[in-house]
Amino acid sequence: MEVSTETVQTLMEIGYLAGGYGFFKESITIFEGLSAIRPDSEFPHIGFAMTKLNMKQPEEAVAILRDQALAKNPGNSLTKSFLGLALRQAGHAHECENVLNDVIERNDNETAVALAKSLLADD
Repeated sequence: MEVSTETVQTLMEIGYLAGGYGFFKESITIFEGLSAIRPDSEFPHIGFAMTKLNMKQPEEAVAILRDQALAKNPGNSLTKSFLGLALRQAGHAHECENVLNDVIERNDNETAVALAKSLLADD
């Protein structure tokens, strides 16, 4: 079954909103479904990790980003910025700083760099 990019983007947004409003089970179900229809994409794993952060499970978010999202696309700076966020919430300040500084140095994704700078400025 082919699912349009627009539909995937809409489902990603719904998954983020569900997780942000405490509908964790529903959010996880959405991101698991997106992983099934886009098995080569790291983005559903990022969403799943953000849901884990909303659930106050930062170590699980770190594991998802490292083991699943970055495994799909090791060079994705946006994933690394979210990893920095998860590391920060997990209390790994030094590693967080290293990851975020790497994103800023690479400077290959404007959104990722902005997120990295924002996270570093909050320290």
